[in-house]
Amino acid sequence: MISNSVQPIEPTIGHSEYIFFAGDNVQLAGQMDYPTTTMPAKGYPLIFIIQHATCSSRTGYLHFTRMGTEHGMAVFRWDKRGTGNSGGGTGSGTLDAIHAYKTALEQPHIDRDSAVIIAQNEGTLLLAEAWLQFRQIQLPVGVVLAGNMLDAHDVLQIDTRITAVVSRNDWNAWQTYAEQAARAHHERYPQFGASYYVANGSNRRLKYEHGGAFHRGVSDHIKHWLTHTCKISPSY
Repeated sequence: MISNSVQPIEPTIGHSEYIFFAGDNVQLAGQMDYPTTTMPAKGYPLIFIIQHATCSSRTGYLHFTRMGTEHGMAVFRWDKRGTGNSGGGTGSGTLDAIHAYKTALEQPHIDRDSAVIIAQNEGTLLLAEAWLQFRQIQLPVGVVLAGNMLDAHDVLQIDTRITAVVSRNDWNAWQTYAEQAARAHHERYPQFGASYYVANGSNRRLKYEHGGAFHRGVSDHIKHWLTHTCKISPSY
């Protein structure tokens, strides 16, 4: 694993590290962004991102990074194989994601006991299918299912706190992938208190249909959920 510091240009990011690490027979490129806030005694809570199918490089997740660092959390995003600064070739995208999660947790200044996974769209399917492998590395304190694609059956694979966040305009019915999924999870794991949020006027990537900015309601919901999930004081 190789890392080097870079000068951040975002006002909510205090320090960034470019990190090259081993995936499944490929070198992958990632980036850890740390907030400007004072580091807690145990390190910063972590947000780890699992991408959706069609946006594979880290540049597509700056909105989550801004949200997380503004909230006092470190954020790890990475380029899928064949995109950005990652190498190409054949191999398992699932194993790549597992290696990326392990790499993120190994970084300095991270409180691995306060890790949150944000999985978007098809990334929610990958997370559920490989949940036991992610769990074995480190059980996250919570999972954000952004543009959730797990139904009331599949969501039960994830035995930690969840919130399902979807667009009302998604072709997947919000009643199935938000309301019913959260209800089923709560019935199986009442100690976690599953929640959901349905965004009006957004696309399935949870950005405004007009202008492409991150949906404010989605951001506010996730930050409120993070406050209670990671036991951190809001910094916004």
